[in-house]
Amino acid sequence: MTVWAGVDIGNATTEIVLCGGDTGLDVLASARTPTRGGKGSLRAIDGAAQLARRLADAEGLVIDRAAFAPTPPVHSTVERVLLESRRTGRLAIVTRAAATTGGDGAGVGLPVPVEQLSDADADRPVVACASRQWGYRDVAGRVNAAVEVGRNVVAVLTENDEAVLVSNRLRNPLPVVDDVDVQRVLSTARVAVEVRQGPTPLQRLTDPFWLTDVFGLSDDERVDARVVADLLYDSACAVVCLDGSGSADDTPSRPAAPIPSQSDGTHVVDLTEVAAQANSRRGSVAVDSVVLATMGDAADTPAGADALSDALGVPVTRIESEAAAARVGALTTPGVTPDVVVVDVGGGTVDVVAEGSRIVLPGAGQLLTTATATALGISRSAAEYAKRAEAVTAVTTQLVEDEHGRRRFLDRPIDGRCTGWLLTTAPSGLLPFTSRLSGAEWRSWRLAAKRLVIGTNVMRGMAQVAPDAPGVLLVGGGASDDELVRAVSEQLGHHVTVGRGNVGGRLSHRFAVAYGLVALAVDR
Repeated sequence: MTVWAGVDIGNATTEIVLCGGDTGLDVLASARTPTRGGKGSLRAIDGAAQLARRLADAEGLVIDRAAFAPTPPVHSTVERVLLESRRTGRLAIVTRAAATTGGDGAGVGLPVPVEQLSDADADRPVVACASRQWGYRDVAGRVNAAVEVGRNVVAVLTENDEAVLVSNRLRNPLPVVDDVDVQRVLSTARVAVEVRQGPTPLQRLTDPFWLTDVFGLSDDERVDARVVADLLYDSACAVVCLDGSGSADDTPSRPAAPIPSQSDGTHVVDLTEVAAQANSRRGSVAVDSVVLATMGDAADTPAGADALSDALGVPVTRIESEAAAARVGALTTPGVTPDVVVVDVGGGTVDVVAEGSRIVLPGAGQLLTTATATALGISRSAAEYAKRAEAVTAVTTQLVEDEHGRRRFLDRPIDGRCTGWLLTTAPSGLLPFTSRLSGAEWRSWRLAAKRLVIGTNVMRGMAQVAPDAPGVLLVGGGASDDELVRAVSEQLGHHVTVGRGNVGGRLSHRFAVAYGLVALAVDR
């Protein structure tokens, strides 16, 4: 019996399939490992040979021949571009969220340092501003003392995370917001503060007519009030200031950066569109950026079949097209027909392969990671795990709730500081990644991102290689994502059947290229 080794060296992982039997296509064993040294390198060739030999030794086999398609790596760069900020003129949103708040209501007044409250004009409403040096007892004491002597204190702002502690010690209930840049507030002419408790959203600061009135805006500035009101929807607290210069600033606070247009070589995803599709609360995810992936060409000639032959010590049949191998391997999936389009989802690219045509588009797993990290303001490493599957919410240190509302107890308690956070599964255990979203909100955003990052790319490729194809078969590492089938199906519509490959009826979706290489080599 001749034992064939199909060797697929990808950008992220290397897959090996050993085949034999009467036809040469019976699957004997399979394995995969991370690609070392980069696709197309001699180090990657050596790593693949080592994996093949270990696999053969473990199964008591001897490799006689191998099939390989030398292919250069497809380089795609992923980046984030900040969008132009919306003009708000003399109005500035200092904060729209705080660690904690106190009170319930709204107040507008002149910002005054807490140590100068007693000197303030008794007839003029003021907002007490406490820098970090003032603890909650002193802040509450000075506000109470000022109110006793007739000062009109309408709200309290503090830099320290102590809003509740301050609020609990005030004799008169006032809106209190913490984690505020007090020095910035003190440099302005007037400040409006609003806090709402429970399910009630902001009422005053989301009313452009109220903003126009209390800040004394001109008719030309009404549009600025409308923009501020729109930005504050869904917030539970906010602080808005009026610049004291007396004139509106006609320049945006951040200029627009040049954004490449959508093309075969570039995939652009606007985070505003993701948030809109997910119906995300304003302020819960970042929307001021686009993320994009751009295709780059490989500069070096990849290591070829001769290099693999030397490393393995057996003859290697060179297959010209990795795409053709992927299609041949994928079509061994039970239940599929030859008219389906094979889509190989990797880390950097989406390969769309139909009968006789193929297109490679940048923007796949890495772009989804960047979008997640940017939207949530977290590290790429945390985003890499968070994007993959459903999360759980830490209700207590040992009780978690999944996205379906089911609760379970953990075998070991988590850090108490993670209570209220969303947790994802990582190699080290449950990893907290954000407290800004509920489980339902995160699920909605995650699915929307997968539709726009992966689903849209598949749809673009389909439109070019096989617009009338009745089905799509997903293979590659990206197809491991259980939500990917849904994302692609929703973008393509119900008239297109979408499923995952199961190469040879047993190898799942990862080994389409490796098995296809053997099939093409044996058929020669």
